[in-house]
Amino acid sequence: MENEKLDITPTVGLLALLKNMRYTEWYALGEFVDNSIQSYRLNKKFLKKLDPLYKLKIKIDIFSNEITIRDNAAGIGYDRYAAAFETGKPPPDSTGLSEFGVGMKIAACWFADKWKVHTKAIGETAYRLVEFDINRIRERNITTLDVLRSPAKLNTHYTIVTLNKLNHKPKTTTITKIKEHLASMYRHLINKAEIDIIVDHKSLRYEKPKIRTSGYYKEWEDGIVKKPKPIKWYKEFKFDFDDMPINGFVAMREKGRVKQPGFSLFRRGRLITGTEENPFKPEKIFGQSNDRRQQVIFGEIHMDDMPVAFSKNDFVWDEVKKNKFIAKLHEAIQFMDKKKSIDFIKQSRHWSEDLERDDIREESKKGLEQVEKFTARGLEKATDQLSKVTPLTKKHEIAKEREKGRPFPVNYLGKEYQVQFTYEYDPNAADLYDIQVSSDKKKIDIFLNLKHTFASRFFTTSNERNGFTIFIAYLAVCEVHLVSKEGVKDVSMIRNRLNQICQNIPPRT
Repeated sequence: MENEKLDITPTVGLLALLKNMRYTEWYALGEFVDNSIQSYRLNKKFLKKLDPLYKLKIKIDIFSNEITIRDNAAGIGYDRYAAAFETGKPPPDSTGLSEFGVGMKIAACWFADKWKVHTKAIGETAYRLVEFDINRIRERNITTLDVLRSPAKLNTHYTIVTLNKLNHKPKTTTITKIKEHLASMYRHLINKAEIDIIVDHKSLRYEKPKIRTSGYYKEWEDGIVKKPKPIKWYKEFKFDFDDMPINGFVAMREKGRVKQPGFSLFRRGRLITGTEENPFKPEKIFGQSNDRRQQVIFGEIHMDDMPVAFSKNDFVWDEVKKNKFIAKLHEAIQFMDKKKSIDFIKQSRHWSEDLERDDIREESKKGLEQVEKFTARGLEKATDQLSKVTPLTKKHEIAKEREKGRPFPVNYLGKEYQVQFTYEYDPNAADLYDIQVSSDKKKIDIFLNLKHTFASRFFTTSNERNGFTIFIAYLAVCEVHLVSKEGVKDVSMIRNRLNQICQNIPPRT
């Protein structure tokens, strides 16, 4: 065991400032992941030769005041050791994920005031361990650090970074975001099973959104609903921008989601920007915040040659350049076909789950048999006996005190009414609904029994109950209006007959 010296003179002045950067936990951890992946890629042949079953594993463990990142990559070799700790000195090969020579230092100092790196390079006979205590380095103006060097087996290989005295302590919700963002950032690697990223003992996986398949909205407008041509709303594209190749895909989510990233922008297989926290949704394509397109359009854009910020959380482009790029992207994704007859963007604007009549038609057809059966059963068991219209019962009055909603105004054919709902929950009551009208015919109290056998059988979800309540309100207002304004007598017979018929539908058994 012996010590080496590490010269940090070019770096020491910057170290204490890095913790004040605007950064996020997932982008900071991404810097360590980038280094591991780059080490693996540069030494892949050697690693596979040593172990044909080799797989890169990056394990991140998050504790209350400590974070460890360990990998089984090729380690930091002697030839790169000093440069690896010098801020701003890029590696010899800057075409990969580690290109600026600042990532590990920025991430470590942003996270912690104290951190250490323990590494063993493949093909070397010793491991190295160095520790950075930022406050101590700054207070004493330390320019060299001791590096512990100790013998190790020739073909062992790893790097372990330990972050202590955390400036940024991930909480439970943040840890969830870390897992989601890292899975998204490295989706093309972890989903191919080439790399295993493990956070708190759980291997990360990326779940792709399901893609919509449906007819074109114009067919609905034109009345073509019998057999609409199904289209999978997915399109691959490629174009050149400033002599740089751009490629990717655009698609439509099967189900809309308010918080979704829009386009995810990649460089060299790694996500740069376009997350749920920081979406890429240009208005020219997605419209404003309340536009349906915001919820359904998503995709990937790969732009390997586009300059990236050293923090790797955005590209280096001004508004002029970005707007030119967005215009090219809009042109590339707008139409699904060469004839420009199927407009993807208009489809996403008009798209809605309720619009898909092909699904509704099939569901409705399947339900017709049940509709026919219960319609026939309810009517054939009806009798011609009319119940006498009676004043509201005490039960109504009790329910009114307990369950009443607030009155609200409605205007029907020029006449103002005040409508008030009261829900009842009596499975033994005979009537599905009842109404009470004030002497001046301006106030309508509606009593709706949600525990009636008919209601509990067919109106079970919140949306169904709301629709059912609205429909009963229409019936009640029409009944009162026909009597008070149009002089029609005995309209209440419809309500009585309807209540009687509904009694003939037994509850579900």
